[in-house]
Amino acid sequence: MLLYNFISAIAVLLYLPKLLFKKGPENRRAFISERLGLSTYEKTDIWVHAVSVGEVIACVPFLKMLKKEFPGKRIALSTTTYTGQKVAREKFPEAGRIMYMPLDTGVCVKRVVNLLKPQIFITIETELWPALFHALKRAGSKIIILNGRISHKSFKGYRRLSFLMWKFLSNIDFFYMQGKGDAERIIAIGAHKHKVGVMGNFKFDIDLDKSGHLDWLDNVEGKILLAASTHKGEEEIIFDAYEVIKQKHPDLKLIIAPRHPERFDEVAEIISRRNLNFIRRTEMQNIDKISPIPSLPERGTIIPPFDKGGQGGIFPDIILLDTIGELPHVFSKASIAFIGGSLVPKGGHNILEPAYWARPVIFGPCMDNFPMAGEFLEKSAALMVKDANDISITVNNLLNNNEKAARMGQIAKALVEKNSGAVKRAIELVRGFIGTT
Repeated sequence: MLLYNFISAIAVLLYLPKLLFKKGPENRRAFISERLGLSTYEKTDIWVHAVSVGEVIACVPFLKMLKKEFPGKRIALSTTTYTGQKVAREKFPEAGRIMYMPLDTGVCVKRVVNLLKPQIFITIETELWPALFHALKRAGSKIIILNGRISHKSFKGYRRLSFLMWKFLSNIDFFYMQGKGDAERIIAIGAHKHKVGVMGNFKFDIDLDKSGHLDWLDNVEGKILLAASTHKGEEEIIFDAYEVIKQKHPDLKLIIAPRHPERFDEVAEIISRRNLNFIRRTEMQNIDKISPIPSLPERGTIIPPFDKGGQGGIFPDIILLDTIGELPHVFSKASIAFIGGSLVPKGGHNILEPAYWARPVIFGPCMDNFPMAGEFLEKSAALMVKDANDISITVNNLLNNNEKAARMGQIAKALVEKNSGAVKRAIELVRGFIGTT
């Protein structure tokens, strides 16, 4: 730990200029002070860490139930990214404190731990923080990993360090892993077998308000292809496929949602270069009604904000979803959902939200981060595509076969319901630790 803290302290010094000038967080002072562990902190009972947007959304049902089951316990929620921070504030306002995770070096984490003094620290998925865990154990806190997973790629790296990992992993009181394979891998790299269990996946316990809706989405008419959580290199493939599909389904709309907010402008530029008509979601704030009209603008036109009531408005071919937190509900309107991060080697993204809304799902071959994708394919709840040609053929077939699309969606929804229950199991684990702390 002395060596780790020395190296990590040097890393923090080197990172400091980037930290000070990094763009993004609205509250710059809070971001910097919390990342350096210099903010003011109050005693808390349960500290939960969810690194970014995906982890925050996945654990919201758990957080809600945690607060319901233990109303007298003060809960702190930390994130690493500012996008995760924003979603955390929107989705879990019941938190006693929402903050940024301090950088993992002794000089930053010790003060935070000594002021918060949590009974239990919970990290979502397998976020391992040597300096933080060391400080927490010295302060007498219990450490739990929930919704844990170890990908095959990560396992190979950890395995090479197994002679060191067993000592570090001994600080953790329980590893509640997503699946049997994850449990076997964490044991293989040094976790004690009696401290490891299988809980399932939080992402199956989706809890979306079906009575809630997005006004702008309610007024989008016709069938929609939703390309969700796309990465660099995927948008061009999607647009190639969409232009082919439009030849047989000219009324089809495309909603494209880049995974990272910093790419919103980049994707807008890609659409413009291809001379496609589009509008940003943020330009649709005050629209009550949008209806297509016969005359369309020249290709390449960026559709301006509509007048309230849609008077004189022209329905765009493409909507660029340049907001955070709306995607889970946008799935409810999609006719077909493509899951990004799967045509390029990014490991894929969540296929369970479209399944929750009983929507047919397609994705590429790179779904390493979501082992359940294999079951979806096996049960005909999803289809794999490899390139623009594959996408155009598959989407055309689904648009032409409503019965097949509906059947895929219903099978996907059934798989979600079958595998739910991870939240309740996690709550029972926490209850056991609170009772012994």
